[in-house]
Amino acid sequence: MINFRLYQLPKPLRLSLSFFLLALSFGYFSGLDMLKQTTDFNPQGIEQNVLGNEFDESADELHFKMSERELHAIIHSHVISIAMILVVLTSLLYFSSVSYFKLFLMIEPFVSLIITFGGLWLLWLGFSWVKYIIMISGVMMHLSILLMILILLKELLVSKY
Repeated sequence: MINFRLYQLPKPLRLSLSFFLLALSFGYFSGLDMLKQTTDFNPQGIEQNVLGNEFDESADELHFKMSERELHAIIHSHVISIAMILVVLTSLLYFSSVSYFKLFLMIEPFVSLIITFGGLWLLWLGFSWVKYIIMISGVMMHLSILLMILILLKELLVSKY
């Protein structure tokens, strides 16, 4: 067992990691704006974004069903990049002094990542009920990431010495 904690790092390294987390947060959470534009943060928006709405005559904007190639590209790029972000965050979280629900935060976003993007595949295949699971798992993943970042920033910026 390693007894090292983040707050024990030299101040320049703690500041560097803090700014890294802020830059990572800026990039990651700016993607939420795109998600808002494409899904309006609701299950019907998720379904419309993946399956299209070309048969809905009352639709304000026309969307077509994602091609299989486009779906593969989205799943591939998002799962790999978010998994890499999660490896960094969970590795840093391991060295935090937080003991409560640390293991949950280290595992949950990976599970939600698989459920969210696996759910997109199932939705594309026609299982429209999965849009609710996608929504819940996506919210859980984003909240877990936000909570990890807040815990890490507190640990790095509020010295315990």
